[in-house]
Amino acid sequence: MSRIIAGLVAVLGLAGAAPAAAVELPIPLILDGNAGLGLLSGNENTAVSGGSGGLGPGGILIDTEVGMLTLDVVWGSGNGFTDLTGNVIGLHIHGPTASPAPVSFGQNVGVLIDLGGLSGFNPSATDGGLSGSVQLTPEQVTQLLEGRFYINAHTAEQPGGEIRGTIVPEPGTLALVAGGLLLFAAGRRRAR
Repeated sequence: MSRIIAGLVAVLGLAGAAPAAAVELPIPLILDGNAGLGLLSGNENTAVSGGSGGLGPGGILIDTEVGMLTLDVVWGSGNGFTDLTGNVIGLHIHGPTASPAPVSFGQNVGVLIDLGGLSGFNPSATDGGLSGSVQLTPEQVTQLLEGRFYINAHTAEQPGGEIRGTIVPEPGTLALVAGGLLLFAAGRRRAR
């Protein structure tokens, strides 16, 4: 998967070469980890018992043109998941990890962005979530697309993190975007 992500980063021109029009569409992202898809206690790197969560209706999108990361994540039984051990006392994006996904799934790093201060944050253990946006730098967009950032929800019972998910591009989306951009580039070469 890391080769696909690196290829997408190169094709999208995040390293600097592709025209701006090639990167305007938001890229859908998912949450993944060693225990599977979503915000899961099993994705934590130390054994914890806890709830679960995942994507809300809006999902997670990155607009690579402007660096805007839009998040809609939820947890608890009111959202179709398992209740957390208590209300969320900290919700963060951690990163960047030393390695890209999937190696990054086993790496812990410090807090990059505090999500708990956003107006769309609901800390409820049974019906919580976050709906909001944060601005990333171009370097952070590249790191995000490599799978070097993860979301971690902390509770009083699990202060090191109760549920976690690494933010990665949807595999099918990578192939579609890369294929479309390759066709775009081929069409530009023929036009010359």
